[in-house]
Amino acid sequence: MESLGSLVVAYWRPAAFVIGGLIIGVVFERLVLRRLGRAAKQTATRWDDAVVDSLRGAPILWCTAAGLYLAALSFDLSPTVYFLLGKVLTVIIIFSITLVLARVAARLVAVYAEKSARGIPASSLIQTLVKALVLVLGGVIILQALDVPIAPVITSLGIGGIAVALALQPTLSNVFAGFQIIAAGQVKTGDYVRLETGDEGYVVDIKWRNTTIQSLYDDSEIVVPNSKMADSIVTDYSLPRRAIWVRIPVGVSYASDLKQVERVTLEVAKEVGAEFAGSAARALAEPVMRYQEFGESSVNFSIRLQVANFQRQFEVRHEFIKHLHERFLEEGITIPFPIRTLHAPQPFEVRGTDG
Repeated sequence: MESLGSLVVAYWRPAAFVIGGLIIGVVFERLVLRRLGRAAKQTATRWDDAVVDSLRGAPILWCTAAGLYLAALSFDLSPTVYFLLGKVLTVIIIFSITLVLARVAARLVAVYAEKSARGIPASSLIQTLVKALVLVLGGVIILQALDVPIAPVITSLGIGGIAVALALQPTLSNVFAGFQIIAAGQVKTGDYVRLETGDEGYVVDIKWRNTTIQSLYDDSEIVVPNSKMADSIVTDYSLPRRAIWVRIPVGVSYASDLKQVERVTLEVAKEVGAEFAGSAARALAEPVMRYQEFGESSVNFSIRLQVANFQRQFEVRHEFIKHLHERFLEEGITIPFPIRTLHAPQPFEVRGTDG
């Protein structure tokens, strides 16, 4: 009993420091940080959301590390042990702060990209690069805290980097191609593109090795290596602006009043455009109609409507055809089907095969 009592007396204070630090960290995480998160969501900006979300889990680690340090001070240890313990805790604190700063930097890059003129999310490649830069800086600070010479480490990394580069040439070519795609700015996440292979869809992300494209028609993902993407002929339907023109060919009977046809067609085009353009209606151009040719059974023309983005064209085309057909029926305008009339110069006799 005396030994148990002596152990309790000797260790209750260090245990209290460790448990107390853990409890303080949990309380700060659950109460203070959670309230800060709710307050950040109520603000108009998203910078504070990025900072608060990046701090998740860090207060528990920091408070627990502080409790461990105070617990160590409660023991009568040698200066060498105190020195080593201080170094270990310093490395833990610096590394955790580096992780938090890396997450904050990546989130801020994403927020900045969403606030840009294109209004698109940042690619994974850029966020990974930002994280890597912050982690490298944190590693340099840790080496300095441990009194490790940095010059020999950099030299060793340079020599090792050459060997790694030779062994990972295909991977590195995709990485640099990804940077080339992002730096050129001709293809960005959120753009609708069509490759020379015929594959098309929205660019979901540009990663360190490949570019992910989501097909519009079946929601499948097309994974294209960055090196192939950089060398491919790509049609970007989101440049120079996201709005695109939709051309719909129509034909009417030769007996139709062409002025009436033009008036009715433009009215329907404007109605459909205003109905499906929404807030982007003012930024879109007026529909354009042009007669093109005298066909075999109809006078052919085309109507061009501008829609907000590539995906919107299918719905607008669908609704325009329905509305135009309905108005043509009301106005007595006929959309003819092909008719062929045969003219024989003189009567002829059809004989059977028996002569």
